[in-house]
Amino acid sequence: MGAKKKDILIQFNRDIILASARKLFQLSGINRTSMDEIAREADCSKSTIYVYFKNKDEIINYIVYEHMVLLRNALQECTPDNKDFERSYYAICNTLVDFQEQYPLYFESLLSEIDVEQEKIQQPGLLADIYKVGEQINDIIGELLKSGIEHNCLREDLELIPTVFYLWSSISGIILLANQKQKYLKMRVGMDKTMFLNYSFKTLLQSIIK
Repeated sequence: MGAKKKDILIQFNRDIILASARKLFQLSGINRTSMDEIAREADCSKSTIYVYFKNKDEIINYIVYEHMVLLRNALQECTPDNKDFERSYYAICNTLVDFQEQYPLYFESLLSEIDVEQEKIQQPGLLADIYKVGEQINDIIGELLKSGIEHNCLREDLELIPTVFYLWSSISGIILLANQKQKYLKMRVGMDKTMFLNYSFKTLLQSIIK
């Protein structure tokens, strides 16, 4: 078999395994899905899976990476020139809401800790790719904040990097709470999910603008 055909076959088999894992993760959850179940869904032996992936964690990381790329690309479209801070800010908030609704399983995975040991992220490989995309996502928010400060929209005392993580964690936390506490918010606050999200995003924005 030629090298090109071999590469195509390898990619084909990897794609089948990843597609099977995605399906099972969605149905049963990541933690409750075993390698045996992935093998059955992919119609192959467990030993075959280990030819293409070191372990279940590597499969998870590949799928998380795919979704990080999707999110990065979507966020890039929110900030075409960074000239209108408020419009771009709300576009980012709404994009994250849409992403959580479409990929709830992986939205929470994006908030989990990534292995950032220096020697691992400096070497070519999946963990380095995940780290790189994560930094690109942070940079999108960072560039927007920098533009907001330069255009005199935001408080001058804001520290850029801490504020990036403040916004990222706050927006994500708001989205998770709005999704998980819908009945309680309706009963206690008198707001449906959309009303609470709009109120919270506006309040968050007011904490950083002049």
